[in-house]
Amino acid sequence: MYAEQMLNALEAGDLAKSRELFQQVLAHDDDETKYNLAGELYALGFTGQAQRLYQELMGRYPDQDDLKTALADIAVSNGDTDQAIGLLSMIAPSSPFYPQALLALADVYQTQGLYEVSEQKLQLAQRLVPEEPVVTFALGELYFDWGKDDLASVAYAQLLNSGVETLANVSIKARYAATLAHLGQYEDAVAVYEELGVTELDPTSAFQLGTLYAQLDEPERAITTLQGVIDQDPSFANAYMPLATAQSQTNDLEAALTTVQQGLQVDETNPALYTLGARLALKTQALDLAEAYLQKARALDPENQTVMLEWSNLLVAQGADDTNIAFLEAVDTSGGVDPQIYWNLAKSYDRLDNVAKARENYLLAFRNFQDQPDFLRDIIDFFQSTGARAELQAALTRYLALVPDDAEMQARLDDLTAR
Repeated sequence: MYAEQMLNALEAGDLAKSRELFQQVLAHDDDETKYNLAGELYALGFTGQAQRLYQELMGRYPDQDDLKTALADIAVSNGDTDQAIGLLSMIAPSSPFYPQALLALADVYQTQGLYEVSEQKLQLAQRLVPEEPVVTFALGELYFDWGKDDLASVAYAQLLNSGVETLANVSIKARYAATLAHLGQYEDAVAVYEELGVTELDPTSAFQLGTLYAQLDEPERAITTLQGVIDQDPSFANAYMPLATAQSQTNDLEAALTTVQQGLQVDETNPALYTLGARLALKTQALDLAEAYLQKARALDPENQTVMLEWSNLLVAQGADDTNIAFLEAVDTSGGVDPQIYWNLAKSYDRLDNVAKARENYLLAFRNFQDQPDFLRDIIDFFQSTGARAELQAALTRYLALVPDDAEMQARLDDLTAR
């Protein structure tokens, strides 16, 4: 048969020979051979030749519904959804291929964002073949894509309870874990991922697990998992930022900065990653590096308030207080004010000996930062320098409740109360 010779030529990489043999297939091979060859060619990615064979067969067998579904699949892969819908709509409810047509139609409507229509097709298919796991899986995938994670988790749980763990090369457990994570059930999601085995997870699932560890305040496990994602796929750009964040939480700032630098080599258009790098550089007093990163971030996203705030942090660290005040006073705060702005203004006004403005901004920041030792140290120094005894005593008392072993602050309080 010419079909077999054509497949052998394709396997050998001889495309010119395969095209010659395809013409012989059209002229001489029987219809069953052509049908089987069309399926082989479609699977190999030769959709044009597969379509040619299916169309020829459909001309002779117009009532053969499996030809319609095959041609509809090809139409979808070619981006011709209207043709696909037209072909699938020709399949009557009495046809044994009708449930398959409903699944294909649901897929087409889902790709168009018509989720309600897709849901209707799948629910009808489920009524026709209630025990078919492919339909339940399709519903789960629809709800997952739609953002209806509660319904998606129900579909995936049904599959798992019936013993189905993989369909269409998709791990049902991994999908189920992802829906639990989206629903905020972090511990349950981690348990399902760990049941699968961390080393068995694909990069996307491993990334999800790593971010869950971070959300559960387990930075060491987050680091191990996210580093594994990057080792497996260095181009996985989303993994660098949570990895660097977790590394900074363990005070490994050098490793965190290295991770940021590696991430920027993969994605140099990520303002959030530049901003994180700047924040880390500020902590290590690498002011030039922080400035370079923030210049990049501002160029990419000039209206981003987080970037603006980090720029203010840099100005404070550089002692550029006049510049910082002018910069912050010009920031559009109509959409709300980050309280860090008040703290930064207070520090700059304090260093410029503008006591009234410094006091005003320290008090505005106090509500949000009253439980942060770094802020309390700043406001303690301010109250002491301005002779505000009552406020100083209250701030010292609050600070020592948070850091009881700070001997220097305890001495300040003792001296204040002795006087």
